[in-house]
Amino acid sequence: MAPELVTPGFLVVLIITFYGGSRAATGATGGVTICSCDLSPGSCDINCCCDPDCSSSDPTNVFSFCLPGSTKAERWSCLPNWLMFRNNAPYSSTVLGAAPAQLLCVSAADASLNYFVTPQKVDAGNFSSVSDPYRGASFSPASARAPAFSSFYQSGDPVLTLSTSNVLGVMRLPGPLGDQRLCTDPNPARFLLDDITSCVRRFSNLSVSCETDRSLSVLYYQDMAVLRVPADVIDLNAIKVPISSSVANVPILQGDVCENVVTQVIYTVLYNGTQGITNVSVDFILSNVSTTSDVISQTFSVLYKPVTLASQGSVQSRSGNPGYLVGLPVLSDIGRLSLLRSLVGDSCSHSDVQFGVNAVSGCVIRGQDQETCADLQARAYQLLLGGRAPGSLAMFGNTTAGQSGDRTSIIYQNCSLQGDCASSCLLPTSLHIQILWASVGLVSNPQSQLLGGRFVFGCEFVQCRGATALQTRVSFTDLTRRGPSPRSSPGVTSRAPLEFFSPFQSSTAEGPAMSLLCLTLVMLLTCL
Repeated sequence: MAPELVTPGFLVVLIITFYGGSRAATGATGGVTICSCDLSPGSCDINCCCDPDCSSSDPTNVFSFCLPGSTKAERWSCLPNWLMFRNNAPYSSTVLGAAPAQLLCVSAADASLNYFVTPQKVDAGNFSSVSDPYRGASFSPASARAPAFSSFYQSGDPVLTLSTSNVLGVMRLPGPLGDQRLCTDPNPARFLLDDITSCVRRFSNLSVSCETDRSLSVLYYQDMAVLRVPADVIDLNAIKVPISSSVANVPILQGDVCENVVTQVIYTVLYNGTQGITNVSVDFILSNVSTTSDVISQTFSVLYKPVTLASQGSVQSRSGNPGYLVGLPVLSDIGRLSLLRSLVGDSCSHSDVQFGVNAVSGCVIRGQDQETCADLQARAYQLLLGGRAPGSLAMFGNTTAGQSGDRTSIIYQNCSLQGDCASSCLLPTSLHIQILWASVGLVSNPQSQLLGGRFVFGCEFVQCRGATALQTRVSFTDLTRRGPSPRSSPGVTSRAPLEFFSPFQSSTAEGPAMSLLCLTLVMLLTCL
């Protein structure tokens, strides 16, 4: 049967009716009624394609793009191009895509596109009918779900606290914020993550803030209890763990000095696995601060200990077993090696020397009144060394404090110090800690061992009452000597054996003799 002939015009309408779709396209096909991007009367706004002040008849040829709303959108009806034999529709059309997936798109005239529609007028008569479709929860705030609390703490969870007025909070470990390192209090202490932070607090009038600002008082850290496990928050009768401390002195203003100011806070948290926290204690270091100072530096730390280890007393953590691990502290005969670090102003603190991590840090000190040159020299040495001078380094990371073996002596290069503090003083201003190490043991599991250490001091003449910068530097040198690669076993060829004793038969001239010897041994074993 011959196909039914249909006029092309009818074919377009039929196909558009049953196969047509619509999509939005943007093109410079005419200006919009209201040009919302025309912000500069009398001058052409860049990329505003509907601005009548732009002289070009087609701004799309000048601008790299057109701002939204500045061109008239078009509504297209598209269908596969292969369905069309001829197009005589009275609308503009275009072909999109590449053969054979081309689309013929016809644009219909739609006067409502890109025109502002006059909003519906609302009055007392139609208010209810207009608002009824939107009644419901959209006008009410969403109800907040009660937070779910775990039955036990996991590593990294914030430690929950409860105040005396039953206000839920977290144990806070204030941390630095911004380049001025100002203290931000909401920083939480994370369960099982030992941490130490330092920050500063600024005061416009310390005489007024001395006794009123709770951040300077021990009461700020004692007026709460710790939840044993997070699930205890839903049971007000559950056992709470109080935060205990032996320090009770509060700040008091004495003349121009604010006494008993909290400058260091040390939390010690004991835990018993998934059963939760069993004890929390906090220690403080108090200082006397002049009221003329507008900056006070504070240090906060938290240390977690399992109950089993806490009952055994102080337990030294390993830095490797046996070899050192990168990033863990370097051990000495008096504890951990330390590195100077600066807090705020003239304050100096210390941090651990980490194995395999080269570092440089320092701080600033000043000579005090009535302090002699010898006193200043001794104080500089003590700061650079972090206290006492170590005599030896632990060669392995699992060396215990009382173990005498597996240690290497430290070589010191001191300065020749002399003079008084009348004008200038020869002061140790730098310490370079040089540590030699090497990998020992199996190639598949090498262990890092310390071979030696040297402390080199640098000295210079400084003004006794001026500011002096102290610097510590640590460097690690790898002296590992790689041995020859292990000998491989005799290779076995992929060929099939030519006789019974292959591949034990030697390829040398002694081959026949070796074969005969092996055959004799087999015969003797058979007879036995």
